[in-house]
Parts: sequence; structure tokens; C-alpha cells
Amino acid sequence: MSNPKIKIVNKLQYSPDEGLGFITDNAWIEALPGAYEWPGIPKTEDQKAYLRALHLDPAYQQAAREFFERQRQEPQRVLEGLLWAYKDQMVVFNSDEPENVLDAEKEAVLVKHHVLRRERQYEKLRREVEALENLEKLKHTPREPIPDSVRLFVWQRDKGHCVKCGSSERLEFDHIIPLNAGGSNTERNIQLLCEKCNRAKGSTI
Repeated sequence: MSNPKIKIVNKLQYSPDEGLGFITDNAWIEALPGAYEWPGIPKTEDQKAYLRALHLDPAYQQAAREFFERQRQEPQRVLEGLLWAYKDQMVVFNSDEPENVLDAEKEAVLVKHHVLRRERQYEKLRREVEALENLEKLKHTPREPIPDSVRLFVWQRDKGHCVKCGSSERLEFDHIIPLNAGGSNTERNIQLLCEKCNRAKGSTI
């Protein structure tokens, strides 16, 4: 099977006042099937007047809400099959396959795969950006030395032992609240931890 061309081209929008559709070339396009020949709404050359009447129609409002929820669960055809709506995205699907080879169900699966994979890629990028931003914050966090008077006080208060396991080997001064999270170099925010307990604490933050 040749690779179909699938592309997200617009954002599906819905509101009780504006209806269900998307904007392309600065024009509003209705996405609900049958919207341009809606029962009880007289046709007119004034497109804006027609859309105003359409959006006020209770049957249209209910159908639009239901369609909007359906497309968040499964891909839905729009504009006589020219587009798909899925997860608030308008998707163009082009394929060289004959119609009897690639039916609507297969198209829907391919559209779903494309949108979900794209969402996953964006989520991965978002997490990477957050990590990079946190690294930048860490890099610019001032690392002021702990005053000697504070070190002496903490050592005496904690009796020269790790406050977690009681060890007196390989002790370190640990910030209870890290400096990059707003902690300070005061005795209330510093404790004695052995190297092992300090590393274990770091892996859980």
C-alpha cells in the first residue's frame, strides 16, 4: 500500500454562538454534515444571515454538540468526505489507492494514527522543553557557600550523624528545600546526611 498523504490543516472550533466549523482563507466553514441544507432554515444568498439562523436552531445546536464530542473519540468525515475531524483537528487525507482498496474504516484508522502520533511527539517535546528550562534555572541558581557558623550549628545539632540512618561516615550538608526551589542557607533548612541517603533523596525529587 502506498503511503497516503495526511495533513492537519485547521483547528475545529465549537461554541453555541459561532457553531461548529473552522476558518480557512478568512472564511468560516461549517463542519457539521448537512449544515448548509438544514431543515427549517430557508436558503438565502446572505451567507451570514443563514449561519446566524442556523446557529440559533436547537436541533442544529444539539447535533453540533454531539458531533463535537464524537470526533474527540473517533475520526468523523466532514464535507462529503473531503476532510476528517478528530480531536479538534481538521485533517486532509489523500491517497492513490482505489476506493475499493482503502475504505472509510481504513482511512479513519490512518487518520487516528497520524493525529495520535503527532500528539505524542508534541508531548515528548513539551517534556523536553520543561527539562531544558529547569536546567537553565539550575544553571543560574546562585550557589552561595554555607556560612561556617551555620555548618557548626548544624553539626552540633545533628550530633555528627546522618539524620536518616544515623551513620557518621561520609557526611554531607544537605539543603532540605533545594536552593533552586527557594531554599536558604539557614540552619533550619540544612541537615546532615550521609552520601548514600543524600543521593537517595536526590533521586526522588
